[in-house]
Amino acid sequence: MIKLVCLDTSFIADLNRKDKRALEKLKSFAKERMTTTVINIGELYKGAYGHHNVEKKLKEVDDLIQILIVLEMNATASKTYGYYYQFLKRRGELIDERDILIASIAISFGEMRIVTRNVEHFRRIPEIEVMSY
Repeated sequence: MIKLVCLDTSFIADLNRKDKRALEKLKSFAKERMTTTVINIGELYKGAYGHHNVEKKLKEVDDLIQILIVLEMNATASKTYGYYYQFLKRRGELIDERDILIASIAISFGEMRIVTRNVEHFRRIPEIEVMSY
């Protein structure tokens, strides 16, 4: 079975900045398929359009889409999102809705691991194994 790992926006951004910790973590995924979600891609495009070198950053995002498996939003992810939103709300632990969407999309595809710098948010979702660096 091929193992998958979902890359959060913070990890991808740190890789682009050549962060040594992120690059070391990337090496540990050498034999795994890497995914991200449409939400993460949207966040990257948002950053690209706000960058002083828009064309260069847009190309970086476009190139990334070619090498990662991009997990799409679907009905299962929508249902999962609704569940986790209410689960976290009832516990008084709501997090950024984009993070709930990212986790929900990953879970809907059977992806239970995410690599991120944003450990605090994702650790509140019990099914997700949060990996930091």
